[in-house]
Amino acid sequence: MKKILLGLIASAALVACNNSETGSAASVIPDQIKADLVKQVPGLEKVDQVNKTDISGLYEVVVGRKIFYVSTDGKYALFGNLVDLSTKQSITEKRTQELSKVDFSKLPLDLAIKQVNGDGSRKIAVFTDPDCPYCKMFEKQVVPNLKDVTVYSFIFPLPIHPNAANDAKKIWCSKDRATTWANWMQKDTPLPTDMSCDTSALDKVMAIGKDVVGVEGTPTIIFEDGELMPGMLPADQLNAKLDQLSGKAPAVSASAPVASAAN
Repeated sequence: MKKILLGLIASAALVACNNSETGSAASVIPDQIKADLVKQVPGLEKVDQVNKTDISGLYEVVVGRKIFYVSTDGKYALFGNLVDLSTKQSITEKRTQELSKVDFSKLPLDLAIKQVNGDGSRKIAVFTDPDCPYCKMFEKQVVPNLKDVTVYSFIFPLPIHPNAANDAKKIWCSKDRATTWANWMQKDTPLPTDMSCDTSALDKVMAIGKDVVGVEGTPTIIFEDGELMPGMLPADQLNAKLDQLSGKAPAVSASAPVASAAN
């Protein structure tokens, strides 16, 4: 499904859909649009939401955390950003951020590797891959420069890195996970070889990352306010966001990730 949507989004075009069952615009309701889309788009098994927009004749369609738009009569679909020209803001991006919100308080922090800078009063969670180059860059260049923050690292090995799953087990089975993690990610210190401990926690993290958080690449950062940011952010932007959350700075949006490894 993800590949289908990404392919459609990349086309950035209006796509005609046959809808012979619908005789008039007024007769189409969200449930009908859902059913028609599932019937007409190959590989699309479920539409999560169909919502009216403020634009006459246009409905918002939500599939997972992807958004596109359809005409009221169900004949046309629009993929891309819908922009409010009066405010110069992307309506699509704002809605995507809302849909991506994560309840930080419900994250199983006991399954994460904990690193504390300063007094650790500010918190972020990061879904990260031990073999992801951008994750290592994040650990080397960003984490040491974060002020008064606790970083909870959830190990999330991606299939594109063939050794990542075993490396995750080696880190989890080490005597001092936090030290092993930091040495591996920041200094490329060889990992211990033992993988014989109970690693079921890693399976739980993978399930949460996929099914609850919706991780599609690493690193993926989650802030205490629930905002999810895929990709690596420079330390100054992360500190600015953390300052804003702690009431020390004006509101900012962490909206410019540098890069991430895709799932």
